[in-house]
Amino acid sequence: MPHFRPDLEGLVTYVPGRPIEEVAREIGMSPDDIVKLASNESPEGPFPGVVEAIQEAAQSSNRYPDSDVYDLTNAVAEHVGVDPDQLWFGAGSTGLLGSIALSLGGPATSAVYAWPSFVMYRIISRWAATQAIEIPLDSSHVHDLDAMAASITPNTTVVYVCNPNNPSGTVVSGDRLEEFIDSVPDSALVVIDEAYHDFVADPSYRSMLTRAPQQPNMVVLRTFSKIYGLASHRVGYAVGNAELLQRLRRTQAPFTVTSVAQAAALASLGNTDELRRRAEANAAGRRQLLGALDERDLARADSQTNFVYFSLGDDSQELAREFTSRGVIIRPMSGGWVRVTVGTEPENQRFLEALDSVMETITA
Repeated sequence: MPHFRPDLEGLVTYVPGRPIEEVAREIGMSPDDIVKLASNESPEGPFPGVVEAIQEAAQSSNRYPDSDVYDLTNAVAEHVGVDPDQLWFGAGSTGLLGSIALSLGGPATSAVYAWPSFVMYRIISRWAATQAIEIPLDSSHVHDLDAMAASITPNTTVVYVCNPNNPSGTVVSGDRLEEFIDSVPDSALVVIDEAYHDFVADPSYRSMLTRAPQQPNMVVLRTFSKIYGLASHRVGYAVGNAELLQRLRRTQAPFTVTSVAQAAALASLGNTDELRRRAEANAAGRRQLLGALDERDLARADSQTNFVYFSLGDDSQELAREFTSRGVIIRPMSGGWVRVTVGTEPENQRFLEALDSVMETITA
């Protein structure tokens, strides 16, 4: 047996939401009758015109993709209002996070982030031999920025802020986040993960995208996996200072964004009407689910995303199994809390029917 790094012993790898086909085999139900609300995926397919772009790009599958992601970089630069050299693309924002951790980590370094938050912050910190400093969310399931700031030491090289936060769905106001960023020393990189920014309705929220290129120790992450419905294609990007991004690229493998993925993302841009429609549909579904949770007197967070986060009982794993047995896949978190993706109206209704059934079971 090869000699593995001892500090990786006990590391729990990322656990994705269970596939529909796996659950169908387990419970003996048709895949068509199972609702997956576990992975914060779009309940709709890609934007109009994307499938055709994918088919065309697939004709050149014998060629390596453009490692510079030239066309998509220039299109996104125009779309969000930055220079092309202020963008960095990777295999989803997760792929970029891995490169960031490797670039800034190592023994005697630390990373600060909220908890619970995106579990990959914990995993990539272990990859990079970085000490993870996890700061509990406050009583409203929002980042405790004061506690995070107080936890930053001279050894801290990176600070992750998931805004909106996953799994709670809550947001930090723009003013508070600006104050926090100002308090972080230049020796630490501030990573603002905005994977769910397209879904936010809270007027206090403000994206940090326009600030990032002006600051040498900050990046903003975005993804095409959520509202654009391209989760299977793994396209994410970072916005930041050009020199900073160039240094971060050094730990990225080549050709991480496939030609098909680049074509799919490029074809998704510019359709503002479809983007608005999807955001509005999600907001309506979110209101439906949050209202239903309130009617049932269940503790929940004030989600601004495409998922809801609530508590039901003490054993979240057992709760997830109860839902799965009813053909509804949800995501167990910790301490009896679970996360449920906003689906279509029929999918949301299936979840609520399962919720009532599960509540009857656990209170019987």
